[in-house]
Amino acid sequence: MFGTSSGSMYEEIEAARNKKLRKKKIIIRRVIVIIVLLIIVSYLGILLNDIRRFKNGENPLIITKYEKKEYDDGNVTSYYSLGWVFRYYDRETIKENKIETSWSKIRMDDILNRKTDDPNLPEIEKNYTVPSNVSKKNKVDGVLFFYNDQEKLLGTYKCILSDKDCDFSSSHILEDDSNKYENIKMGIIDNRYVFIDEYKNKNTEAEEKHVYLYDIVAKHIIAQYQNVRYSLKLKNEKSKSEYGAIYSNKFIVEKNNLWGIDEVDKGKVTNFEDYNYKYIKFDENTKLYILKEQVNKWVIFNSNEKIKTQPFEENIDSLYYKNDKMYVIAYTRADEYSSKRNYILYNQDGENVLKKDNIDDLKSYEKFLVYTNDLKLYFIDYDGNEVINSYNLYYDDTYSAIKAYNINIKDNNLIIKLLKDKSKTHMVNEYYYNLDDFSLIKERKDVKETIE
Repeated sequence: MFGTSSGSMYEEIEAARNKKLRKKKIIIRRVIVIIVLLIIVSYLGILLNDIRRFKNGENPLIITKYEKKEYDDGNVTSYYSLGWVFRYYDRETIKENKIETSWSKIRMDDILNRKTDDPNLPEIEKNYTVPSNVSKKNKVDGVLFFYNDQEKLLGTYKCILSDKDCDFSSSHILEDDSNKYENIKMGIIDNRYVFIDEYKNKNTEAEEKHVYLYDIVAKHIIAQYQNVRYSLKLKNEKSKSEYGAIYSNKFIVEKNNLWGIDEVDKGKVTNFEDYNYKYIKFDENTKLYILKEQVNKWVIFNSNEKIKTQPFEENIDSLYYKNDKMYVIAYTRADEYSSKRNYILYNQDGENVLKKDNIDDLKSYEKFLVYTNDLKLYFIDYDGNEVINSYNLYYDDTYSAIKAYNINIKDNNLIIKLLKDKSKTHMVNEYYYNLDDFSLIKERKDVKETIE
């Protein structure tokens, strides 16, 4: 009987314990539910409050991360919060403000649609079949291919004014250019921009030529011109071919039969120097521009400081910086049909340092200049002072296949070769000078060698 009573007592204690545990679990579950509900309500409260703040132009109550991404046409600002993000789109491509989930991507992240100031720019064809181009040619079946230096494809372009008459633009040649026969194609600029020649009715009396500046990234034409000229002539190291380049985002272009300078930055084109000139050339040596005004006077333009020199009456040929001074080589012609040039050397004060008339065949070197005058060969420094004695020439070789003299630079030596007499034979005299002090090193007479 004692055993039975003891067993019942233990069962009652166990039952009471289990009942107490069940009550505790119920209480815990209710607390958890209440906490979860409070979290949900708080979260929803924060969300609703942030929606209100968003509408009022305020930032989220709780900011976990801030980002601002720059684009060519603006920027997108993101304020991250507890599972959502305030996004402010301030771009030409898209302008709107959005609350989005924090894992969502920025809208139109890889799309650029810049606005331009020219309403007459044509729309490019976008839905076309890109032909196979295993050989990586520049053009296949009326489609241009744009490759970088590593031959990675940057993009393509289909002719829009004809089936096939489009190509990389050629740098335009003007009457005042020294070399009127070079044909230099413009290259791809910053792996992004390219000048394209487009034609209507090519090789007919109704031919129209258009030069478009195409943005490969935006897939959009951003400017149009009559012609373009290179500023720098560079060489492709792989193909060894020359191509035209621009300088510091600035490029020389023609509109309404006059030349000016435009600038491109982040897909936006602006005018840098008005279209007021009959001729513009970039001087690579000095990084200055040579401009010919409509009144046929010449000026030098510093694009960094936006200043011009006083006008020159003579045609400017080239510019040089020597010993922190600028020198201008200019020339005149006897008439507009003459190829004979009479040269002048101006210092930066506008003074002619040559002090002679009818100077022709002026050539510049690193430490000296050479010119001919009245059948004499002169060697001068950039201040017009003779560095060695002049030499007599036997004839004017302007129209001769055999040159009256030849000059070489080798191992810091100046080597002068002169025909011995008027007979125009292979017999020459040679003179060697040290370029450090222009002292005579040696002479060689009656050398049998053809003037190069």
